[in-house]
Amino acid sequence: MPLLAHHAPVRADTIRTLFEDSGPWASLYLGLSDRDARGQPVDRAVRRHALSAALARRGAPADVTAALDDAAEREPPGPAVLAAFAAETGPVRLFRAGGLETPDVAEVGPLPRVLPLLGWLQEHPPHVVVVTDRTGADVEASANGTQLGHWTVVGPDDEIERNAPGGWAQGRYQHRAEDSWRHNAASVAEAVASAVRESGARLVVVAGDVRAVQLLEERLPAGVRRQIALRHLGGGRPPDGSQRDRAERVDAVTRAFVAGESGALLRRFDEERAPGGVGVEGVPATLEAISRGDVEDLLLVPRALAGRTAWFGPRATEVLLEGNGQPPGWDGPAIRAPLADVVVRAVFGTGGQVRLVPHGLPTGPAEGIGAFCRFR
Repeated sequence: MPLLAHHAPVRADTIRTLFEDSGPWASLYLGLSDRDARGQPVDRAVRRHALSAALARRGAPADVTAALDDAAEREPPGPAVLAAFAAETGPVRLFRAGGLETPDVAEVGPLPRVLPLLGWLQEHPPHVVVVTDRTGADVEASANGTQLGHWTVVGPDDEIERNAPGGWAQGRYQHRAEDSWRHNAASVAEAVASAVRESGARLVVVAGDVRAVQLLEERLPAGVRRQIALRHLGGGRPPDGSQRDRAERVDAVTRAFVAGESGALLRRFDEERAPGGVGVEGVPATLEAISRGDVEDLLLVPRALAGRTAWFGPRATEVLLEGNGQPPGWDGPAIRAPLADVVVRAVFGTGGQVRLVPHGLPTGPAEGIGAFCRFR
């Protein structure tokens, strides 16, 4: 019976569901662009067939290989990577990640290979972009690389000019204009707050008229201001040339925001791994915390863990660095898999989060793995 394929959004909760099914798993990553990095044409069909042949050599069943190949063939081209996963039973899960940079991959193993997707997800945090002037704004919310919505806000007041006639009435005209700007800014702030709540955004990027930006920031609800980081971008709402590269500049701001979050996380980890803190590091100590179900946030340096393996059992907390057979108290036999995949499965299964850390940072966890525990 052919395996059915369906797309899923690239979110932590949808990636978690992969670990609810039993392996072995076939994992495939295929770049969908019809051009290479130098702009030269590439034959995607040749690469796709090579991946299918590699899956077959590594022991993937014929129906699994065929299902993945068929799903890859149907995927439209574009600047994205298709990540596809299939076990012997259940559907083929497909994830399309725009801008993901990873080589083509074809692997078969006890667990799905999700680290590239997790890294991409980390680099694309939920955010809101606002381009405002004194009459309203354009608001766009994105999460996990996907636009959730785009709204044009038209303020309720249209008295926006202060260039009123002179004389005794000038002050009244100026007051009416300022009052209109404030009313319009309140409408924009309401739309931005709604977009933040809908997307779960941690970052709001604001561009536009200086006075309109000031009024917007003054009117954002206090709860929203505490939830987000606010960043400014040059350019205005009317056509002024800034629209051409706005998306690239928003990407740069987002990357800087993610780097800042990672830096803050590692500074906190440096404090918490001291005696009396909630941080643990190194493979033995981290696996011990995982086996207690005590890990709230897992820190991984994928390059540092390359080639290392561990053992896992049916329950999420059943993890071992060494062993085979059926350890005492386990519900089933121990299965050997890449260490990074084992700990990701375990932490997801106990309600924790996973954060990937760049290689070579002096504040990174020892042996490429550490965690914030729930309890001291």
